[in-house]
Amino acid sequence: MAARVGAKTYPITLGDGRTTEDLVAAADYGYCHSQVISLNFPVRSFVEKPEREIVLLNFDHPVSAEEATTEAAKLGLDRPYYEDALYFGIEYPDVQLDGPVGFLHDLWLGNHGRLDASCLWANAGRRELGLEGFDDLWAPNYRLAFVRRGAADSK
Repeated sequence: MAARVGAKTYPITLGDGRTTEDLVAAADYGYCHSQVISLNFPVRSFVEKPEREIVLLNFDHPVSAEEATTEAAKLGLDRPYYEDALYFGIEYPDVQLDGPVGFLHDLWLGNHGRLDASCLWANAGRRELGLEGFDDLWAPNYRLAFVRRGAADSK
């Protein structure tokens, strides 16, 4: 089954010189996974401050990262960077209160050998930044974030 694209897109701009810790603090989460630090997710230097357009996809069934990425590519969308999740959480704090938002970015090998990706969600009314298993199935209540192809992304 095909993905449903949300009606709204979310512009963000990366590369303002802040560290991962600065970006997490600016988002003012009630909880952030202890491994979301510069050592594991260093904010990359960008030649220009790329403007990116985040598009959220919904699926009506549990979906693998591979299936979601394939569907996104058919819609002219690319996988996000982990920086997209960090800036998105600052710019659009209320979006995750409506349901989790997963970012299928370049993977991080977690402490227990699991490939992880960033996820924004809410728990007991507080906003959280966590890590989810990339190879797990993503439930239908998750919106998966991709980037509209053609958005500037010079590194």
